[in-house]
Amino acid sequence: MILHKLTTSPFKDLNLQHCLQRLADNDGVLLSQDAVYAVMHQDISHKLSQLSGKVFMLKEDAEARGVLVNEYIQTIDYGGFVELTLKFNKVVSW
Repeated sequence: MILHKLTTSPFKDLNLQHCLQRLADNDGVLLSQDAVYAVMHQDISHKLSQLSGKVFMLKEDAEARGVLVNEYIQTIDYGGFVELTLKFNKVVSW
């Protein structure tokens, strides 16, 4: 069980696309900083919507960037981020 933590915009690099290709069934994805813009990328947003219950976004980062959160993404605060790091065996930063 790996939590994949992304911080860069999918409009800037391919980290999120590469991450999605390597996800295992029990992995999770955390969008933080500029990675929250992923919901505005049509293809990536569609792929994320298929990962029911496995996609998380830092609420503060989404609000700071004016990003509206889709219903398939669970918004969390920094306390929730700490809980996720304890839930998953490993955290990989992209």
